[in-house]
Amino acid sequence: MRHNHTSMAGCIPAASLPSKDTTALPHLSVDCIGVQSGLMFCLRHNDSDGSDFPPRQGMKKGARPEFKKMGPLKLAALNGLTLSRMPLHDESKDEPEKASNDERCKILEQRLEQGMVFTEYEQVPKKRPNGECSIAQLPESAERNRFQDVLPYDDTRVELVPTKENNTGYINASHIKVTVGGEEWSYIASQGPLTNTCQDFWQMVWEQGVAIIAMVTAEEEGGREKSFRYWPRLGSRHNTVNYGRFKITTRFRTDSGCYATTGLKIKHLLTGQERTVWHLQYTDWPDHGCPEDFKGFLSYLEEIQSVRRHTNSTTDPKNNNLPVLVHCSAGVGRTGVVILSEIMIACLEHNEMLDVPTVLNMLRQQRMMMVQTISQYTFVYKVLIQFLKNSRLI
Repeated sequence: MRHNHTSMAGCIPAASLPSKDTTALPHLSVDCIGVQSGLMFCLRHNDSDGSDFPPRQGMKKGARPEFKKMGPLKLAALNGLTLSRMPLHDESKDEPEKASNDERCKILEQRLEQGMVFTEYEQVPKKRPNGECSIAQLPESAERNRFQDVLPYDDTRVELVPTKENNTGYINASHIKVTVGGEEWSYIASQGPLTNTCQDFWQMVWEQGVAIIAMVTAEEEGGREKSFRYWPRLGSRHNTVNYGRFKITTRFRTDSGCYATTGLKIKHLLTGQERTVWHLQYTDWPDHGCPEDFKGFLSYLEEIQSVRRHTNSTTDPKNNNLPVLVHCSAGVGRTGVVILSEIMIACLEHNEMLDVPTVLNMLRQQRMMMVQTISQYTFVYKVLIQFLKNSRLI
């Protein structure tokens, strides 16, 4: 199977897309993000796919809550103008070649204060132009999708070994791969399991060698299910639950303020083989908006990295780059925030250019709509600023 592979080598990341997508650029650099999308894409600022935020309600006629500082492209679109090319602001001109953390922090703060992040965000296409989702759109796949408008691309979807119950091997999950400083960061971005997809979910964990599950949602928020509980509660009978060929056991749970760490054991009932899976659930995301505790969110990212180092040190060196499985409800909003934040922090640690919109575009080439709203995108900026401020104290 062929996967997209994106690279952060050097100062400017490049993304490689499948050759069969004739609209894709073989190498995507900073100055051509958004060229493919067409100007009118800027008007489709969608936050109503039902995954992380409800649609706006009670909006008065003429109210424009997020458009007080309109980017030039937005203004052009509203006046009926079209552009053959949509250049993205080149951040490399803002950032010195060897910028200090203080300088980088100031650049990020200026972009927030001047409202430049909105223009930046609206220029990144939500979806890959002409990206194919044919397997996800099959009639038999419909019941396996939490939302019918958030689907994995054919060439980056996680393919399960077909079974009698799932003869296409379909699950709503995507491979995400980005290279930073010569090191590949590998993820699976997935929707929250449904009642009828828990067996598929654990099959994916087993077949992909997943040792870490990062869950960025509660099971229920605002009276709506975000993710079916797919692991047993500690203290429940025998602490175990069976899903098809897999037996899941909860061994321990530790609460650490804004997140909980749970140790799970997964056993393949046909072979008897057992593995350890770490379940890291962020528990402090509000029903609406984003967390205010940036330090707490950073501590959650640090826990993911700490467990990643531990699992890499205890596995076969040939398999020490196993994917981290990240999921929220739809697997694009908060999931995208976690992955984008981790990759940008890696850029800081490798002293590479802080090119947030280009990396966001890389993620969306592999799974549509990653980082779903402008508030989530702004949150990533604030997390990076907090990370840089924390580094002063080390």
